Amino acid sequence: MGEYGETQIVAGLALYRSDPFTSINFEDALEDTHYFMDGNGDMSPLEGALQMKGLIVPFLGHFGYWVATAGQVKTAELDVAQRAAFFEKAVTHTLFQSNPSHVTPSLPQYGETLLQLIATGRADLLAATEQIALSVLKSGRYAPPEGTTGYFSQPSKVGVFALEMLAQQRDETVDWESFHVPPDRFWLDAARLGLNDPDPQKGAEWARELCAAHMRTLATDVENGSMDASTGHEIREEAHFLWPITTIAFLRMRASLGHQTGPVDHPLMRTSFQVLHDWQVPAGSWPGAPWWTDILDRTAAIAPALTPRSRSSDDPHRIHSRRHRRHASGRRSNPRSLYCQGDGHSLFDYHERTGVLPDRRSTTRRDTQSAGRNRGRNTD
Repeated sequence: MGEYGETQIVAGLALYRSDPFTSINFEDALEDTHYFMDGNGDMSPLEGALQMKGLIVPFLGHFGYWVATAGQVKTAELDVAQRAAFFEKAVTHTLFQSNPSHVTPSLPQYGETLLQLIATGRADLLAATEQIALSVLKSGRYAPPEGTTGYFSQPSKVGVFALEMLAQQRDETVDWESFHVPPDRFWLDAARLGLNDPDPQKGAEWARELCAAHMRTLATDVENGSMDASTGHEIREEAHFLWPITTIAFLRMRASLGHQTGPVDHPLMRTSFQVLHDWQVPAGSWPGAPWWTDILDRTAAIAPALTPRSRSSDDPHRIHSRRHRRHASGRRSNPRSLYCQGDGHSLFDYHERTGVLPDRRSTTRRDTQSAGRNRGRNTD
């Protein structure tokens, strides 16, 4: 991995070595959130809730540092980062829907988040996050603004890849042109062709190409502004630089479709993050805390659209088609609702606050005896 600057990447992650629960970043995020939610400053209380996104980078960076340096998997810290990322996207989506002038959310950021959720088996967050991303996609807000050449200066990569794979799993395809999104041909082909190729060796070839594409897509110079989505560098989180969430998500999705994949021979698959290749976030990794309950309650009070509501378990937005509701074993797979022990809240409840109910089945398995796939349907 020397050619990819592994030492330099680990040095960057070292900024997050210390316990994030006691860090200044944690204290600042909570203090800023309460300050703005109390009506102070130059933003609305709901916009103030977005200050909680300040938890994502330090908690995810801490998780990445300890995997990279010691092969140690800090599940609670990743759980917090994933909860905070979903919270940020739910609140941003509410602001986006209510304010035509609100900045359009980033498709690459949706993609990076979705790929991490797939790679970690995070079924309880995946469906709701996908529905938020699809809602933005279908809003028409990626259409070229008047007087410009377009919203995208480069073909879209990881957002296209993640959403197309999820659509393919439902026997659907996404009409990217109708949504004014120019897809990167490689990433689109990987999702449409590589994902569905039953040949194990060809699947491995696609996976190797994804490893190389993953490295080309890293935004390793964000601070100087020389790398971002406008230059085709869409993977921004340092914890993902050595953690091939793109390839792992691809391999897991292939397995869920019943496809075997041969060995993937690439240096990116041999870093310390290989301990995560067959790993998923255990249920209840983080038991919750009063400060988290308080933020959820205050947010729901400010934005009634984020208040819990009951919905049928036979939800029309589920992530799988009905024929895959059972594992090959015949048993139903249940979601990990991840109750925050002691604070009375669950992440499943917060999905209900968004008005989007997550699927009630696993995202990492599929009946291998399923019928042939119909490509005639479209996500819109």
